[in-house]
Amino acid sequence: MMPRGESMDKKAIVTDFLSRCITYSDESIARKIARGENEEVPAWQSYRDFTAYSLKEVNDGKLDDWFDADKTTDLLENCHEVSIDELEHSHRATWLSGLLSPRPLVVAASENAQGMGNLAPLSSVMVVSNTPPLLVASLSESRDGRPRDTLVNLRTNGKAILHLLPATQESAENVDLTATQLPANESEWDICGFTNVKGNDMLVGQAVAAIQVSLVEERDLPQAVAKLVILKVEKLFVSDEELPINGLKVLCQHGIDRLTEAPDSWSVNVDKHYN
Repeated sequence: MMPRGESMDKKAIVTDFLSRCITYSDESIARKIARGENEEVPAWQSYRDFTAYSLKEVNDGKLDDWFDADKTTDLLENCHEVSIDELEHSHRATWLSGLLSPRPLVVAASENAQGMGNLAPLSSVMVVSNTPPLLVASLSESRDGRPRDTLVNLRTNGKAILHLLPATQESAENVDLTATQLPANESEWDICGFTNVKGNDMLVGQAVAAIQVSLVEERDLPQAVAKLVILKVEKLFVSDEELPINGLKVLCQHGIDRLTEAPDSWSVNVDKHYN
């Protein structure tokens, strides 16, 4: 972790810069009004207001993680062993989610025997075979010990649609709503902002892409309440037919309860596996 003094010095530099920008804007607006250049004042006022809002965000501490970013370390420099079995559940989950992320946040749509729709967020979906096209996912129990509706519905009719969502605040808020614990006679479709595509009641129209799957096999996980499901990809629904060579900008889980966009700051193409 960056020394606290160093992060505060960086914050002080930014706040000083923003404060100077505001002062300069105020002086520029005053000069332009004095010269009668009123047509340029609105643009300067917008810049001034945006900068003032940015300064408020920094001073309120909402952006402190920008100034306190983790220093890059490696096991040669620091190596600490963590006994995973001795951790309480919440700490174990936080470690595993923090290390093995980001990963796409998927919203699974399924239907029960009566045709009522269900939506549920999943973060454990992974490709395990391209030919045949197979995915796996871990489906746990609810807090009261009931199997998740997604698993029950897969057992009933054997199909689901997995949705990849745009990396927006609205998507994240809707995902949070789909995790709401509801009575059996209520649907997550009715409490979130997702709407289906005409002609397909299970297809979320706000998704960037979706994967229709069928249940191949269900397996117990050793010493766990969760079930591992093996799913066969039946078809894809895409909003752009261009091959996603560089991946899609979709909503991801990064950490235990944090949703963010897919990382896109830098990349390196690795191709030795083609040799």
